Amino acid sequence: MAATIKLYTNHACPWAHRAHIALAELGLPFEEEIIDLSVPRTAEYLAINPRGLVPSLSYNGEIITESAVVSQFLIDAYPSHLVPTAGSPDAALQRARINFFVDTYFTKVNSLSTKFVLAKTDAEAEEVAAEFVKQLTKEVEPLLADAAPYFGGSKTLTLAEVFKCSCMKGCSIF
Repeated sequence: MAATIKLYTNHACPWAHRAHIALAELGLPFEEEIIDLSVPRTAEYLAINPRGLVPSLSYNGEIITESAVVSQFLIDAYPSHLVPTAGSPDAALQRARINFFVDTYFTKVNSLSTKFVLAKTDAEAEEVAAEFVKQLTKEVEPLLADAAPYFGGSKTLTLAEVFKCSCMKGCSIF
């Protein structure tokens, strides 16, 4: 029997895009409920996710929250091309490389996008943009040396793209 999957989401939220990408890549059928992020969350939604954030996933009635956790759950529950199945040193190494790449991007680079958007002057924005490029070049680019066409030389999308590509739209500001 197929699982009952319901995704609580908002299409404007890049974090929710992670769950959408994972569901699409896995080809899983799901019901979708759009959460309006421009208004206070309803009591019904806060009962599902007390933080009021998206995405949230109901999987056979069990609630899973936070974009990375939702995506990782789906990918672990439905083994696919997105990440090697655990159980071998090579698979563990590839998973570690993906996790390190995602962690490096979000700890070294991503916070600079918010600083750029919040910059009060053009000079401050230029300084942040320069630091963004510096950190991207120093910290992230070396991790992508074999990323052709996808992370780790994969011929198909991987978990690295699921986690990172949802935020790429914001990079167009640079």
